[in-house]
Amino acid sequence: MAGYNPQFFTDCKLSLPRLSTAQKKQRAPLLSSKAKRYELAYTHFSIVLNKERRFAFFTASNIDGKAWKALVEQGEDFSPEGRIAPAHQTGNELYNLHGGPGKNDFDKGHIVKFQDPQWGKDADIRLAASDTMHFANCVPQHQSLNRGAWKSLEDYIVKKFTKKTGVDGQKISVFAGPALLADDPFYIDKVQGRAFQIPVHFWKVIVYKSKDGVYSAVAFLMSQKNILLQHKFVVETIEGTAETRAAQKAPAADFFTDFTKGEPYQVRVDFIEKITGLKFGLAHLRQPYTKQEPTEIIFKRVEIPVTDAQPESMALKDRSLPFTFDGIAL
Repeated sequence: MAGYNPQFFTDCKLSLPRLSTAQKKQRAPLLSSKAKRYELAYTHFSIVLNKERRFAFFTASNIDGKAWKALVEQGEDFSPEGRIAPAHQTGNELYNLHGGPGKNDFDKGHIVKFQDPQWGKDADIRLAASDTMHFANCVPQHQSLNRGAWKSLEDYIVKKFTKKTGVDGQKISVFAGPALLADDPFYIDKVQGRAFQIPVHFWKVIVYKSKDGVYSAVAFLMSQKNILLQHKFVVETIEGTAETRAAQKAPAADFFTDFTKGEPYQVRVDFIEKITGLKFGLAHLRQPYTKQEPTEIIFKRVEIPVTDAQPESMALKDRSLPFTFDGIAL
């Protein structure tokens, strides 16, 4: 399992995102490594975990549109990652907390989409699909997000580049993860006796080669905070925690050039850097989206719509986007 390839684009090196000094102290180390190592290498993607929050700091994946087949349909369930201590990852102790499998408030949401790394030889495709089914690649997502706008955006990204058959497919690299914020809300019940913060913002940064041959980067952000609060899946405080908490202090085209109706979900790359603390090193690339707004306004804009639909009524199937993509030039 070679993991993410920083030289995937032969003429443009893209290293893994850089963590801050404080974040480096929170990385979950690999158990079998005598010298401290932190990168979980899978087939065509890598993950670095936050051992305190027990979710990924980030994932980094490569997608080759010419070799993309997506032969495997999802069947197996998520399993623990044996290379990381159990205490450093979130498993069924959260997802099965109420009533067993399928009865919890959350979907087990992929960070690296199940289909994304399915390219190359058939054996690699099967291994890549299985590799995505680890809890290290999983986050709790409300069904309205996981099966709705986020899924549709993920499908659009990979299918637009691969054109399903791989004809004239492109290469892209995708960085993604939950934004692990200090003021994330808590799950309504304690998990294994402790208060448990739920990530509510999810981001993606996509690097691709534009039609005119220029490497470009775009970023997306969606939030499930309002819908989780509305359905009472999370609370701002929980018994046994401080009543007041420090607020998060975030420092104050082409493929997606004409992203008009979908604009609430697109942000600048440097905004993702501000809220996550990560550094992507993409300043040398073209970044078509340049709109700047205050953090508070952006957070309000990226909320998925709050609906009265109960999770049980939402089938796992493709759902229409609440926005459209216009004027996209590949």
